[in-house]
Amino acid sequence: MQVRFPRTSSSVLLLCAGLCLAGCGKFFVKNSGGSTPTGSGNYFYVANTNALTVAGFSVGSSNLAGTLNSPYGLGLSPSAMTITPNGSFIYIATLAGAIYGYSVGTDGSLSLMNNGNALITGVSPITLKVDPSGQWLVAVDLTPAAYVFAINTSTGVLTQQGKPVVLDPGSPNHMTFTPDNSLLYVSLGTGGVDICTFNSSTGDLTKSNQILIPKATANADQGLVVDPSGKFLFVAETGAGGVRVLSIASTGALTEVSGSPFATGLGPSGVMVDSTGSYVYVTNRTDGTISAFTLSSAGALSKISGSPFSTGSGPTDLVEDTAAAHIGVACAGGSPDFQVFTIGSATSTAPGALTSFATSSSSSPTGAFAVVAAD
Repeated sequence: MQVRFPRTSSSVLLLCAGLCLAGCGKFFVKNSGGSTPTGSGNYFYVANTNALTVAGFSVGSSNLAGTLNSPYGLGLSPSAMTITPNGSFIYIATLAGAIYGYSVGTDGSLSLMNNGNALITGVSPITLKVDPSGQWLVAVDLTPAAYVFAINTSTGVLTQQGKPVVLDPGSPNHMTFTPDNSLLYVSLGTGGVDICTFNSSTGDLTKSNQILIPKATANADQGLVVDPSGKFLFVAETGAGGVRVLSIASTGALTEVSGSPFATGLGPSGVMVDSTGSYVYVTNRTDGTISAFTLSSAGALSKISGSPFSTGSGPTDLVEDTAAAHIGVACAGGSPDFQVFTIGSATSTAPGALTSFATSSSSSPTGAFAVVAAD
């Protein structure tokens, strides 16, 4: 789940002002704080806009522990975050106009790449995504345009591939690839969802002449994800107060399944499907909840017993851990800033239901907006 909830126009202006004051030299500052890592091999990393940090957490048998030297100070407010599929590199963007990188250690600690200097400058991404092969990074800015960068899989260094692809008008906020790496979907808020084809051998990205339009003019498409089988695209749509489910054709064309959109809470933002393809979860930013569903082979969603499940204030993003046992949730409004749930197993009395496992809070909201997982 690499992911970004769009800011209001006023918050974008405030963020940009802060970024301009800080400048675009070295993005990162010296790491502060820290604790002894558990070395469990199961980690969450949370990007925080207010605290200007990335916080690392190790998932133990009964609690969370900070990774070595966490939280990692950034100096500027991050605008997007993503991780390579093998968990080796994390990329952080800033609206000041750059992309930076961390390498992930075997103990879960993060080390700055390129001596803390930007890997890429002159680009101001609002969302980032690494493709399933781990060879390409796609960055989308507010214009909106999509940039493709080749990833050196040994060093994490980025090299731009071709020219940026101009997208349809809108407010970009999330991206998702199909598992076979042939398609990329980009949500554009009230602009809908752009459908792009992708060549994972060359890194060529092409915008098709297809676009998914919101159910109503005032609606906005936010988080989106494709299930592990590649059959369905799930789109959280505000205004509709639900998650849309669409079957995917080989061309990328989308057909809404019967019963879609399926009702969620208010302000649906992030959406994920678990690794088994059995359960769908949607963060409801306005409600402070997660709506949970079982997924049928036809794409229909059925509410899980106990849903919706309470979170902190303003949940924006969520991701499954690498053990496929927990879900980590970033809450922009705090109380708590970061929350981890245990997923009810298929053999439990409530399969797919969420039970609070552990939380991480601060005295004031850190502005947690994105979370990724690594082993």
